Amino acid sequence: MTASTVNYHSWRRFWARMFDYFLLGFLFLLLSSNSLLVLHNIFLYSALQLIFIISAEAFMLARTGTTPGKSLLGLHVVSPAAPLDFNLAWKRTFWAYVKGLWLGIPIMMFVPAWFARQVLHGSGSTIWDQACGTHIEAEPVSRLRYVLFGIVFFLIFAAIGNYEVFLQSLAQGQ
Repeated sequence: MTASTVNYHSWRRFWARMFDYFLLGFLFLLLSSNSLLVLHNIFLYSALQLIFIISAEAFMLARTGTTPGKSLLGLHVVSPAAPLDFNLAWKRTFWAYVKGLWLGIPIMMFVPAWFARQVLHGSGSTIWDQACGTHIEAEPVSRLRYVLFGIVFFLIFAAIGNYEVFLQSLAQGQ
């Protein structure tokens, strides 16, 4: 498989980020399910969730150069100027969520995502990749991997949607 520098895979990048966002968000929900923060302060809980998501993604990028969503879609983050260590990966991920998704604010996050797509198509790089000296390399992806990606993404949504039902069944079983 040959890799090429991405200057146009904006949808693959977007869906990979959404996959990781929901996967890591669900993982945080599972890990914090007994926390008082869930019941008392939604803003603090949301901020901690975002810090967890950014840190987890940065850890994966620093270790492997990819995340589960990026890996399924054949994307890898590379840094030719400096090693992709945790600090650089965290900075890149932080700016991607701040400048590219406005911290994941529902509905509103599509506005900066559209602008980021325009910058990517115009310059071949996103604002956060330009700021960090990184870029994305893409490998060819078969239709089977796209189908697998869609199935796993659907399963993540099903797990999130049925989380409360699962908790209720656990409570009734005790």
